[in-house]
Amino acid sequence: MKQLFKMTFLLLALIIWSAQAEQSKVEIVFFGSSTCSECLQIKKMLLYPLEKKFPDDLKVTLYDTEQDSALALLLEYENRYKTNSNAAQMLFLPDTFLAGYEDIMARGYSLITERINNKEKYSSNHPIQSDTAQLNKFLKEKSLDWGFFAGTLVTGLVDGVNPCAIATMIFLISFLAARKKSKKDIIIIGFAYTFTVYVTYFAMGLGLKGILEQLKSFYIVSQLIRWGAFGLAIVVAFLSFRDAIIFRKTRKTEDIALQLPKAVKMRIHKVISGNLSGTSLVIGSIVTGFLVTLLEAICTGQMYLPYIVAMTQRDNLKVIGYLYLAFYNFLFVLPLIIVMILAYYGMKWNDLAKKTQHNMVLLKVVLGFVMIGLAVYLAAGSFF
Repeated sequence: MKQLFKMTFLLLALIIWSAQAEQSKVEIVFFGSSTCSECLQIKKMLLYPLEKKFPDDLKVTLYDTEQDSALALLLEYENRYKTNSNAAQMLFLPDTFLAGYEDIMARGYSLITERINNKEKYSSNHPIQSDTAQLNKFLKEKSLDWGFFAGTLVTGLVDGVNPCAIATMIFLISFLAARKKSKKDIIIIGFAYTFTVYVTYFAMGLGLKGILEQLKSFYIVSQLIRWGAFGLAIVVAFLSFRDAIIFRKTRKTEDIALQLPKAVKMRIHKVISGNLSGTSLVIGSIVTGFLVTLLEAICTGQMYLPYIVAMTQRDNLKVIGYLYLAFYNFLFVLPLIIVMILAYYGMKWNDLAKKTQHNMVLLKVVLGFVMIGLAVYLAAGSFF
């Protein structure tokens, strides 16, 4: 009995001593992918040698970010250390962190050994526990980020080839052909006009983004805007599918609901004719691009508005949203750039008109699905 008591006492003492020994070590935590070659180099060239050199003073904990549990823990460490670095490698010391291969390899050894030499100060850090809820939130945010990027890519292109914009392109090309403009003139007009359309549409987006972000602080107003944009997207989607069905039956553009009103079309034609007939092609093209963009916004805004509302509903898009807007507007004018290049090489306006007529049903169906996608994204933001 006494022998058993002694063995139990020794075992407890050993456990306590072992725990104290572990607590007296400086603990560093490394996060990296098991499939990452640079992560492997960090382990082999830095962490393993240090752990071998200081077995009684250093504890190295490794986590594979390919595992969801490790990813959840990484998020907790980033919260604790107040960083949102996207580096593929993260090394956390008791009081600081290093992000990325170059930073870790350049400064890791000196920082770790410095803390080992002051072990009493740096060995009392407490382990961080993972939070599955935080991981789920992170994954949802990432899915929304990818969804928004894909949405920007598709929405910008579709907005650029919507029938409203194409109708203006057709008239512009027909006007240039009727005036027998030279290839040099087409390049000048095309560049100045397209650049002005881009700047004007981008400025409109910036202004709308700023207004919506100011209104976002008012919860009820923000929700009204969100669901108003959702409703607009659904209505436009419905009308797009309706237009596709009707045009497929009648082949008449007059029966299409989503197009510029006749009065606006005539106004655009007057703007183009009045400003591109003079000798100053650059100024005329700039004025034309500005006015036409404003007039077309009646139609193109049906997609632009829900897109910007979707952007302003996400706090993490407040800054990067400017880049998204710039990218969206490039995609918006890309079809115009292509048309101008084709016009330079001799494309006739009636060729573009025929292609538009031939693909009208497809354009309307694609527009409908894009608007449904925007509606889903707007609704999903409320539940995430």
